[in-house]
Amino acid sequence: MNFKEQYFSIWTAAWNLHKKYFGIRQQDEERWKELNNECEQLDRQYRNRPEQRFLQSLLLAVVGELEREARYGETEATTTQP
Repeated sequence: MNFKEQYFSIWTAAWNLHKKYFGIRQQDEERWKELNNECEQLDRQYRNRPEQRFLQSLLLAVVGELEREARYGETEATTTQP
């Protein structure tokens, strides 16, 4: 797999998680567990590969953004979701 294919698939995986969990409510423990499980699954997929740290950084950024929105922008997140 070339550079573009490798990294595009990682960006796509992170984007899909962000899109799927956008608007998650802070109190929705079940959805947060699902998100955590999906992050762990992706991390296992890239375990011991050079791209693993890049994936982890993207996942941390996505989860951080989802947490921030759940905490501070819950009203906006639920009303602007497509």
